[in-house]
Amino acid sequence: MPITDEAELSKLLADGHVNALSVDTNIFDEKGLQLNSGALQAVSGLAALHFDFLLSNTVAREIQRHLERETTEAFRAARKAVGIALGAFETLVPTREQVLDLISGGQTAGEASGKRFSNYLAATNCKVLNDTELVDTSTVFNAYFAGEPPFGAGPKKSEFPDALALFALERVAEQRGKGIIVVSKDGDWQAFCKKSNRLHLVSDIERALSLINDPPVVLRAALTHWLGDNGDGKAGITRHLARAVENLEFSVDGNASSGEMEAYAWAGELRETHWPEPDEIDILEIEHSDEGIVSVALSIPLSLLVKVPIEVEFSMWDSIDRETVGMGGRFFEPEEVLELRATVTITVQDLGGEDETFDVVECELERTYLEIDLGDVDVFEPEDYDRGD
Repeated sequence: MPITDEAELSKLLADGHVNALSVDTNIFDEKGLQLNSGALQAVSGLAALHFDFLLSNTVAREIQRHLERETTEAFRAARKAVGIALGAFETLVPTREQVLDLISGGQTAGEASGKRFSNYLAATNCKVLNDTELVDTSTVFNAYFAGEPPFGAGPKKSEFPDALALFALERVAEQRGKGIIVVSKDGDWQAFCKKSNRLHLVSDIERALSLINDPPVVLRAALTHWLGDNGDGKAGITRHLARAVENLEFSVDGNASSGEMEAYAWAGELRETHWPEPDEIDILEIEHSDEGIVSVALSIPLSLLVKVPIEVEFSMWDSIDRETVGMGGRFFEPEEVLELRATVTITVQDLGGEDETFDVVECELERTYLEIDLGDVDVFEPEDYDRGD
């Protein structure tokens, strides 16, 4: 059957025919393995909706492996940076190992990433499936030799983990008698879900959560008006966005026309915001308080024009005196277009009433670290070449 469209999936959700969510590894990678990001954390609210969060054991192991690799790389970078800093200041105490022990708390990369992932699974009430108990070996191999999804015409060995995960989810859906929303950007997962009667593919976790939350018409209408031309929502969010942009960290790369260069980026400045259409804004979570206040977490895809002040210093190596000679510097203020999602938490008082009031509580960008490539950078500015007539 074709991939379920949003209208049909909304009807299945409303009728209770779909009651679980599962996420592929590539979604966690897309979020930079930030388990505390808005969308990945919003999954914890599913339990209150009597909606289950399931992960294939194969996917869970892949995520943990990626987390361990990321932690190992971060610790390796910290070891190098701490060593350089201690050497520059000629600091003997604390030693590098003592500083690193404070950072790691004495844990190995495997222990730290394992604890981090276990905490996430507990916080989101996630059930990890036992794939090998759910799927017969013959099921996977029959699909392999028949070239059925997720096995394609190309190299098939790498698709065995996908097959095990997908067949496990299919089996659980059959046992439960309910459909499962599967979030993935993988073409093989899409091909498998296309022939499944139980697995419904959605490419973005934000959209999946928005469909599950199924916001009441009055809330969606209020949000549309608040974020429209006659509302003050965009202005309120922009103030928070500007602060979030200032907290972004930038690394700068480039090639000097002569010698070497070092570049430093300062706090960015938000210059312009391009807003999406109302139907592109996803509602990640809705909470109702006893005082009648509604808390809403929104995921908003934005295009931000940001000015980033960059200071560049040039130098050359003097092979005779065997030292680095400074050649001055330059200052740039390039404007970068950043395509980012923002998770915006708002509260609504007296929803649908005469005293309806919106307040922006928090605004977080999905990434905190970005790279800027200056390309080829001339050591001299144009006026340096102009010697007059």
